[in-house]
Amino acid sequence: MLKPLSGKVITVIGSSGYVGSNVIKNALQYGAIVNGVSRSGQPTTQQNWTREVNWIKGDAMKAHEFKDILQKSDIVIHTIGTLIDSSVLNNKKPGDQGTYEQMNRDTALNVVKELINTNVKFVYVSGSAHPPFLKRYLTTKQEVEQHILSLYQQQQLNPIIVRPGFIYSLTQRWWSVPLKYDLAIWKCVHDNASRLIPQQSFIGKIFNEFKVDTSIDLQDVVDACLAPLKIDLIGKSLNNQEMEKVAQQFRNLQ
Repeated sequence: MLKPLSGKVITVIGSSGYVGSNVIKNALQYGAIVNGVSRSGQPTTQQNWTREVNWIKGDAMKAHEFKDILQKSDIVIHTIGTLIDSSVLNNKKPGDQGTYEQMNRDTALNVVKELINTNVKFVYVSGSAHPPFLKRYLTTKQEVEQHILSLYQQQQLNPIIVRPGFIYSLTQRWWSVPLKYDLAIWKCVHDNASRLIPQQSFIGKIFNEFKVDTSIDLQDVVDACLAPLKIDLIGKSLNNQEMEKVAQQFRNLQ
């Protein structure tokens, strides 16, 4: 297999997570030099691929502590996020440790500070929908989107935004595949029923809390995150369909 990313330096923020760890594994296969940043640092369970990574024990809220790593990268990919935050689970206030404001927003903003006025590309893994009655999951991500696009307009940052829906994978999470089909059926039902329900009515507002997007394969998300190293995507915001197209275009380069 060709190594399309040979010599490229990639730093993944949130390297221990579902998306982050898979970005790392694929980047290594593509020949990249990879830095993995997480609060835990090196995984306790070692595998062949983990030995090839430069593991950095770091807190994204203190990104200045590893800014040299960030600024020497060709691309930084931010994958930190939480679906259900600590204000829901542990009765914490918005902005506290583990909340949407801290995990989805502030970790990204602190990394971005260290990339302003550099040539480093910054990929932000956002989202396309929110869990029912938990709008802050999406609004905090949208705050990051607005900020980094504003910096792009000022020519101070090279951002790329990906907005995946539900991410499924037969090899990583087999149970996500049947759920993908359940969500597809619900999306069809919801989209059709929404045309009949007044959007501003009480029922309409409740019904819209259960709106879902199409699902996307984990491999397409991963390759869309890596594609900006070979395809000009700076300033772009990619939905599921656009990510699938870009991912395939990237794979065709191999």
